[in-house]
Amino acid sequence: MSYAFGERSKARLSTCHPLLIALFERVIKRPDLPHDLTILCGHRGQAEQEKAYKAGASMLRWPKSRHNQTPSMAVDVAPIVGGSVSWDWAAYHKIAPVIRAEWAAMQAEGLTGSARLEWGGDFAKLKDGPHWQLV
Repeated sequence: MSYAFGERSKARLSTCHPLLIALFERVIKRPDLPHDLTILCGHRGQAEQEKAYKAGASMLRWPKSRHNQTPSMAVDVAPIVGGSVSWDWAAYHKIAPVIRAEWAAMQAEGLTGSARLEWGGDFAKLKDGPHWQLV
């Protein structure tokens, strides 16, 4: 199945680093992508970051998050399952290998330079399924 980002997802993705934009523009077109995707968040301003921190959705206060940089060095991406955003870890574990495979393809093409991609699902403290960041 072929998917495409909606206008809101495109606008959110546009606030991100060009490598994240390229990665997810490629990922959304992959025939092996098991679910449609939505971009939940790219850049976060101070008020939005503090709100995420106070809600426990982020361990970092403004301006420490990679979401707070311009362009954003992080993006939150969620699978759409049954027509809604899924918070089910099984869905994140299905899309993560596809995202990693596309990053590996970009590396093989020499497009990523020395940048590394990290998934919030691999974090030791606060696991964050939607979160992908460049380091």
